[in-house]
Amino acid sequence: MIAPCSIAELAAALDRPADALYRHIAKLERVGVVVSAGMRHTGRRSEQVYDLVADDLRVAFKDASQRTANKAYNDTVQSIVKIVSRTSRDASAAGQLAGSSDERVLIGKIEHAWLTHEEFQAVRAMMMGIKEFMDSRKGRREGRLYCAAFVALPVTRKRGASARTERRAASAKRTKQATRTGRQERAARSTRKSRDVE
Repeated sequence: MIAPCSIAELAAALDRPADALYRHIAKLERVGVVVSAGMRHTGRRSEQVYDLVADDLRVAFKDASQRTANKAYNDTVQSIVKIVSRTSRDASAAGQLAGSSDERVLIGKIEHAWLTHEEFQAVRAMMMGIKEFMDSRKGRREGRLYCAAFVALPVTRKRGASARTERRAASAKRTKQATRTGRQERAARSTRKSRDVE
């Protein structure tokens, strides 16, 4: 977000009708992502100004299952993809995309590579460097507004995924059987001890 700004400024920057943004801002304000930064007087008009509570927001899952956390991560990635898709569609409809020549305003790449954890951290640091570069230019209103989105995540190969799932299921079954056998053995020992005592 190009905060602090009014809904009218946000609408102009995103090239979307202001009326469509009010409920989104209200929802973001309700969950604590956006706060009111006061009123701005322009001529005879007054307008509400909004700001983000922080430049970076990270969700901390408290007592959430792995499944719940993964669903939230996936929802976030899907939202990023949706924003990029809408931005690309709108820029294309306005004839603003140029991917070749000196007037290039677009770059899009998909890369697959085997990375160690340390190499992934290096990729993440580069992405965060681009984010910091973009952040440092949010306050000024020069040039044109760009959207940059990054996602790097592990690839699950279908064959490997199903094999791992089957191995996990078999392991869980063995653990359950071992637990049941252990309980039965303990119960049998307890019964033997009680007979010995009698």
